[in-house]
Amino acid sequence: MLLFNETKKVTSQQGWCLSGPPVEEGEWSIRQLPGTLSGLWYDVQVPASRSLLLNGTGFITINWGRGTAYQVKFDTLDKHYTAVYPAAGRYDLLIKGEVHLITEVDSLGADSLKGDIYAFQYLTALAVLNLAGSWVNGDIAELPASLQQLSLQNTLVHGDLAAIGRLPLLKKIDLSGTLVDGYSGTLLPAWANGIELKFRDLHLTAGDIDDLLNDLAATTTRNGKIDVGGLNGRRTSNSNLACTALAARGWTIICVTGHATFGSADISFGDINARFEEESTG
Repeated sequence: MLLFNETKKVTSQQGWCLSGPPVEEGEWSIRQLPGTLSGLWYDVQVPASRSLLLNGTGFITINWGRGTAYQVKFDTLDKHYTAVYPAAGRYDLLIKGEVHLITEVDSLGADSLKGDIYAFQYLTALAVLNLAGSWVNGDIAELPASLQQLSLQNTLVHGDLAAIGRLPLLKKIDLSGTLVDGYSGTLLPAWANGIELKFRDLHLTAGDIDDLLNDLAATTTRNGKIDVGGLNGRRTSNSNLACTALAARGWTIICVTGHATFGSADISFGDINARFEEESTG
């Protein structure tokens, strides 16, 4: 077995296969390592493989929850790491080692991935996190401040949208369809020009939308894009000045502006008073 205090040449493609007792028998928990990513697991219903796209620097060891693990050394290229699960069940994912040097994690759309995003607390260099379509949960306020791209759409994460103010390096974020349930207002960072913010279907109130647009207008960021359409409130005249200021700085704003009622007998949606929301792009 490769001990963690040994120096070995590790190939970037395969790494070393480590065998031994699983986590619950103490083989992994006793090791003193710089950090750990734990608290995520695969809920496998049908035997199949699962993959992660990872990148960064340094060494890590991936334990797929099957009693074996692989130690790998990152290089400058994204790598896909795959495990085959021959039987249904819960398989706890554990990554140890220099996790503070991991820069990218992508679950590749695995809808069987579950757990709390608090698992990423030690990934202090994490720039790209894509868990879209998974069943992860947790408070978005617990994500690393190093994030530049964040995709959590259609997951079970929750919290106050004001937590985005903790992400000064942010360039692109999508929280659409999550359980994020409001915006309490905050001093937003001077994000990079061209930032993309997508917050569709969060059931934000009109007050939330107005406050968010007003706080964005107070920044110096230019040429951004914000999408607060879908199942969100309709902004009011309280954000008119903010929208004018943002538009002058090159921002694109997609938001709900009103609704229309179908009165034609030739169109049936199950309700004679069915209506749709109108969105504007400005």
